[in-house]
Amino acid sequence: MTDVAAPAFRKRANKASNIRKRPATPPPDDSASESDYTDDEAGTRVKRRKKEGLKVVSYGRREPEALSKSTAFEADRTKLITANDDATKTSNWYEAANAPPEAARAVARHQREAHTDSDGADDGTYKGSAKYSTFLKPDSKAEERKVGPVKAPTNVRTITVTDFAPDVCKDYKQTGFCGFGDNCKYLHIREDFKQGWQLDKEWEKAGKDKKPGNNSRSDEPDSEEKTLENIPFKCIICKEDYKRPIITKCGHYFCEKCAMTRYMKEKKKGCANCGMDTGGTFNVARKLNELLGKKRAREEAKEREGVET
Repeated sequence: MTDVAAPAFRKRANKASNIRKRPATPPPDDSASESDYTDDEAGTRVKRRKKEGLKVVSYGRREPEALSKSTAFEADRTKLITANDDATKTSNWYEAANAPPEAARAVARHQREAHTDSDGADDGTYKGSAKYSTFLKPDSKAEERKVGPVKAPTNVRTITVTDFAPDVCKDYKQTGFCGFGDNCKYLHIREDFKQGWQLDKEWEKAGKDKKPGNNSRSDEPDSEEKTLENIPFKCIICKEDYKRPIITKCGHYFCEKCAMTRYMKEKKKGCANCGMDTGGTFNVARKLNELLGKKRAREEAKEREGVET
């Protein structure tokens, strides 16, 4: 059997062993320069002390104890402190009651000069903002009007007219009835605003009626007007004028056709106003026909008078 040779390892030589290493660069210094350093044979960098421009002079000898003490200064306390007020010489920091005589005389002189300049003629010379004239004379009664009520002028009267037209209840205006009643948030009003000439004509007519010996006053009782106020002036079902009006057992008025259609075809037996069962009983409203006819005649007469005038 052949013997196997043992493995042998050879250590390689360091090729860079004879190369000089570069020394580390020291941190920069403001007082250092390239000439302050020298390199010796071993490559060590040595800093040299710079002696150019350095001059030390000493003329006397001071004790070490005196050098450690701080400088002491003592003020002269024999003189009194005086206030010149140089920064506030041109400002008036005093009240009128407590002002010194000099300040009071200066203020009085300034006011007298300003009053003289405002009363005298303007010569066109600019004298600065301090010489501006005030032409507004103070009102002696201004202080009295600050407190208490102010009397209104007797020759002026203010009239305010509030227009509720955008918020008028449409159902109440067209039919005189609203299902919400007093809870409706819109205004319940059926009247139309009259023009100025219409109001003047009514006022003149009312004045003529009140004259003695004038028999043109209307003989119609006020009860008819009150009755019509409580009755919707239009049918609340069709929202049009009454056509052959009828009255139910509960006392509400409708058109004959509207009431019959509601009861026969729509099978609604309750009253359209209050909901009470009508039982199919509808009577002819003769009194309402007469009242509506008289009202229509009065309106036509008023329109005719307005056109003639």
